[in-house]
Amino acid sequence: MKTSQTKQIKIDQVEKLTQDLKNTKSAALLQYQGLEANVINQLRADVKNNGGQINVIKNTLITKALRNIGITLPDKLIGPTAVVLCDTDEVAPLKQIAKINKEKEKTEFKYGIYLQKLLSFDELKQFISLPSFTQLIANFIGGLNNPLYRLAYALKFNQTKLALVLKAIADKQDQSNTPQA
Repeated sequence: MKTSQTKQIKIDQVEKLTQDLKNTKSAALLQYQGLEANVINQLRADVKNNGGQINVIKNTLITKALRNIGITLPDKLIGPTAVVLCDTDEVAPLKQIAKINKEKEKTEFKYGIYLQKLLSFDELKQFISLPSFTQLIANFIGGLNNPLYRLAYALKFNQTKLALVLKAIADKQDQSNTPQA
């Protein structure tokens, strides 16, 4: 009885991970061994604040879930593996992990997944170097605002210049109309 319950739990975990991988914008497989518990908890919070989640799942279950979405890993997963799911932003949660990796050098990306396609380590590094969605939106809005600010400045500059010329003419006329003593 206990064996069948355990098997059902694993089947449920694989089904849930399969659905999560289908619905997520991007994902990564992460080796996290060597991080202290408080660092892992901080990393989970940072990833969550940036629109993602970290789940620790057995390697065999990860492999089965990936097979369910049509991805076959070139090498067997070794060591503890976490699955990072990026729900709202494709890149921001992964950037948080890369930041921790620079500081601690204990985490390591194994593979990435984008549009249900496997990314190698090098492709994943390039993917992480892309700006996040919020950065892209900010750059786009800034790009839209820049011509408007320049137009407003140009229009205001001409008005200011006209006002200064009119004032200079008025001052000149006042001087010529003023009797000299």
